[in-house]
Amino acid sequence: MVKPDIHTLAHHLKQERLYVASEKQLIQRLNSDVLKTAERLYRAAWIAKQQRINLDRLILTSVEASPAECCQHAKMLEDTQFIDGYKTLGFQETIYGEFLARLRENPRLVASCLVAGERLNQEHTQGVIHNVFTSLYGNCIMQEDESYLLQVLRYLVEFELKENDNPRRLLRRGTCAFSILFKLFSEGLYSAKLFLTATLHEPIMQLLVEDEDHLETDPAKVTERLTPAQQERFGEKGSEDYKQRVQAAVEANEAKLVALVNKFIGYLKQNTYCFPHSLRWIVSQMYKTLSCVERLEVGEVRTMCTDLLLTCFICPAIVNPEQYGIISDAPINEVARFNLMQVGQLLQQLAMADDDIDPRRKSSLSKFDKSCVAAFLDVVIGGRAVETPPMSSMNLLEGLSRTAVYITHSQLLALVDFVRSVMAGDHLREEEHMALETLLANVPHSRTVKSNSLELTPSNTPQLSPATTPANKKNRLPIGQHLAAITSWDPSTTTLSAHIPLVTPFGG
Repeated sequence: MVKPDIHTLAHHLKQERLYVASEKQLIQRLNSDVLKTAERLYRAAWIAKQQRINLDRLILTSVEASPAECCQHAKMLEDTQFIDGYKTLGFQETIYGEFLARLRENPRLVASCLVAGERLNQEHTQGVIHNVFTSLYGNCIMQEDESYLLQVLRYLVEFELKENDNPRRLLRRGTCAFSILFKLFSEGLYSAKLFLTATLHEPIMQLLVEDEDHLETDPAKVTERLTPAQQERFGEKGSEDYKQRVQAAVEANEAKLVALVNKFIGYLKQNTYCFPHSLRWIVSQMYKTLSCVERLEVGEVRTMCTDLLLTCFICPAIVNPEQYGIISDAPINEVARFNLMQVGQLLQQLAMADDDIDPRRKSSLSKFDKSCVAAFLDVVIGGRAVETPPMSSMNLLEGLSRTAVYITHSQLLALVDFVRSVMAGDHLREEEHMALETLLANVPHSRTVKSNSLELTPSNTPQLSPATTPANKKNRLPIGQHLAAITSWDPSTTTLSAHIPLVTPFGG
């Protein structure tokens, strides 16, 4: 009787061993699939970001970037090929990886370096700021990177805005490190896209459907866009009848704009429940920090916070809703674009102090309740300000951690040179200077990077996102590091030149 029992036990144990082995193989295959999918995600995110930068470059600086050049660059981005990073750096890959990893994990030092670079008027500071977001923090796709970048923004408020004599003017320029990083972060934040779509889709669609006329409120420009037949209805130019008809048209346009802007404000208030927690946190930190500055009144700090939200976050989405995915099936003609710009400008004016308001807008603004935008800000900055950045409520990549950073060779050299030049200056605290010395102790000195190379500019430099592995160290699968072989178009030459970007792993 014992022998059959032992035989049965051995059979069951063998079956269980086969089952466990099969499950292990399945888990390994799933891990491999996750890694491959994550890599595809980061590659797609990198290409999409570069295409967006390329488009902005065409729209905003069309003099410097011709349509042919931008089309060439767009095609180049689509044809990106990935190769291993060690082929460029060799044994130094580990040294650079450790440097990047330790820099990434020190948001305070990153913020101090960016501010010091701006004060030293470093040539490549703006490019380095872009690289910090796209390479060092991998477009903030991972929760950990988002947390690090939020801390960088908080320290920038303390080191850059708080120490500036006129922080409001600095913010309005939009060229400081805080403004650039805030804009890059808010543009790519998934919860921000949900909020903008929920808030702006309906009022923008109504604007596109309801009105076909330019809502011009400047009496001197009311008749400029009209056809000769339409202008005849206003009578002889300069006559009293003409002035009365122009004034009537201005008042009618103002009434329509007031109704439209009130509709936008209503949707803003209605959807504050889904306002991104990350943006709420950084605006609250900004309000808390700047409110402690003696030379700044609380009202001025509130105006700065509102101005930041409108200028860098909400109004760009109103003016260009198709770029933010708010609308996709409705064409926006020149008239609609003009009216959207009018709405955006009025919202920005509502956030300003009375002394800063455009005199031409005072007639329109007098018809608004000035507290309407303030109420929206109260909801955003309300509540207890916590020190630690919030965790994303929609972390779809939970369980993954980043082990590599995608960065071009020239960007890596430019970043190292930037940090060295900052360390050589006198704008760092002693402990920060010592931290940089430790970081750069083993990093080799790089050759001088060409300042006129197109590859260095944020509008055309390949910036690759990081690879990922499961956060659990058990069963962690090896993952290769990748490079993109990209051809860049240099307007100063008549030929195409090849540039080899690289990705280096973080030091373990």
